[in-house]
Amino acid sequence: MDAQTQQFPPAFQGAASKEHKEIVELLLDNGAEIDAHDQRCSTALQCAVATCNKRLVELLLDKGAGIDIQGGILPKPVNIASANGNWRILKLFLTRYVDAQAQGDILARALVVAALHGQRRIVQLLVLNGANLNQQVESSGAVLLSTGERLMTALQAAAAGGHKSVVKLLIKSGADVGAPHHRSVTPLQAAATRGHRGIVRLLLDNGAGIDEHNQHSPTAIQRAVVNGDREMTDLLLCRGADASLQGARLAPPLYIAVAMGHKSIVRLLLSHDSYIKTPSERYGTALIVMLSLRHRPKDQVHSHGGSVMGDHDSRLLQALMLEDRRYGDEESKFTD
Repeated sequence: MDAQTQQFPPAFQGAASKEHKEIVELLLDNGAEIDAHDQRCSTALQCAVATCNKRLVELLLDKGAGIDIQGGILPKPVNIASANGNWRILKLFLTRYVDAQAQGDILARALVVAALHGQRRIVQLLVLNGANLNQQVESSGAVLLSTGERLMTALQAAAAGGHKSVVKLLIKSGADVGAPHHRSVTPLQAAATRGHRGIVRLLLDNGAGIDEHNQHSPTAIQRAVVNGDREMTDLLLCRGADASLQGARLAPPLYIAVAMGHKSIVRLLLSHDSYIKTPSERYGTALIVMLSLRHRPKDQVHSHGGSVMGDHDSRLLQALMLEDRRYGDEESKFTD
């Protein structure tokens, strides 16, 4: 019953994925390993949750299936139920854990996943059932931005996902608009990274710090410039962002815009005359920066080894690795 080929899963998981409850029960009674899984094959519980089969989930839980085991390409069972908006199955998981700490961890993880996927009803029900809005999920359960940064709270996840109604609900319910950890992004930074202007406005209106940054995390405006997002850059400037600040050892916004060839953003930033009059620490004035780059080829940039990189990629590399070239620091700019 555990035989497996590259085309087909073992009989037990196959029966679960096809919702054959009687066959699953028969196989269990004859010695099937309830939590069997590997890199290619999910557990029976993962399969049952993915098909939203409450009766099969109940059977597997009654037989001792682990809800925190992950195999194959599917997420953990709690994450699947949250992403699918399946409150009935989430309630099953919660009732199986009387330990307050275990329940709190399940609620926190479910809340982050539901917020990321815009499952407003699930978020609301989790909050009503005692989910801690500001609890951080463990690093292994965190969702990742494209930059590799972790989303560890529900508000970060909702902001990154672009779900304005969920962001409103979380703020109204008492979620902290700041960063929960010095190496984690703020909800505002997450929204700016993903280009969600409406959520950026909402967060700013509710007290989010527009210039927050540290050695691991760039400012919101640096993120907007790296993405070539002129509208986001303009919004942040209009709301008072300090475009001379540097976070995560990343270059100032104007240098990034010039290096990456974002001409409209260069013009926008230069319209804020503090750039022309005030030297930026380590990088000189904006005009000096522009003069230093004006003779670079438009279509290609050669690496030190002589190979040719694509224009956008090479200019992004210039911006992100500026500190490495000048100061020999090999640390990542966005992650630890």
